[in-house]
Amino acid sequence: MVDIHCHLLPLVDDGPSSVEQMLQLAEQAASEGVTRIIATPHLFHPQFETTEVDVQLTVAEVNVLLNQRNIPVVVSPGHEIRLTGNLIEEVRTGVALPLAHSRYLLIEFPSTGIPSYARQVFAELISDGYIPVIAHPEKNKAIIQNPTLLFDLISNGAISQVTCASLIGKYGKDVQRFAIALLENGLAHLVASDAHHTEKRPMYWEQCRKFLAQELEEWLYEEIYENNEAILLNHLVTVNPPNPVEKNWKGQWV
Repeated sequence: MVDIHCHLLPLVDDGPSSVEQMLQLAEQAASEGVTRIIATPHLFHPQFETTEVDVQLTVAEVNVLLNQRNIPVVVSPGHEIRLTGNLIEEVRTGVALPLAHSRYLLIEFPSTGIPSYARQVFAELISDGYIPVIAHPEKNKAIIQNPTLLFDLISNGAISQVTCASLIGKYGKDVQRFAIALLENGLAHLVASDAHHTEKRPMYWEQCRKFLAQELEEWLYEEIYENNEAILLNHLVTVNPPNPVEKNWKGQWV
C-alpha cells in the first residue's frame, strides 16, 4: 500500500522530532500494511522554514536507516506545498517538489479559505503538465461552507486527497461524512495518512481501510488504492465525473 502524504522526515517541520521517532512511525506504517511512503514536509508554510532542507538527500538517508533496521518501507521525496502566487516558478526551478518525481503536486490551502489566485495558479500548473492534488479539502472551512469551490477546481483538472483521520471520525462526524461524500461524488480521489507521530497524529491506515471497505462500494474502494499507486508510478489517476455535494434535509452530507 502507498501513502502519498506523510510527514515522516525527522527534524524538518512538525513531524518526528528525532530519528528514533521517525523509525517508530515507519514501523507503525509497515505494521499497518504500508510499503511505500512519499515524504511530504511542509513547504512555504508560515510556521515552518523548510526551503533550505534537501528533501531528496534526507529521503536517501532515511532509506538507508530503514534498510539497516529491516523496516520494509521505501520512501520517496515530495512536498506538501502551501499555495503561493508564483508557485509555477518554484516548481520549474525545483524548489517545490512533486510527489515521487511525478506530474502530481500536493498543494495545501490555508485552513480557513482558498486564495483568490488559486484557479489561475492551477491553470498554469496544468498547462505545464502538472496535476494539482488538493490536500485534505474536507477540513477547509471555506470548502465546507461552500463545496462548489472544490467542485470548480476539480472540474478544471485538479484532484484531491482526504485523510485517514477524517474518515474514521477523528475530526468529528460532520467532517467524516463530508470526506465520504467527496469520495462518493468524484470530488476526492485519494486517501492518505498525513501522519506526523505515532501517538499525536498516527497512521490510522488499518482502521481507515476497514471503515472504507464497509462504507464504500467495492469498485470505489479498490479504485482509491489503485490511485494511490498511480501517483507513485506517475500514471494517470482514475477520475470519475464530479457531482456537487450538499446537505440533505437531515443536515447530512450526500
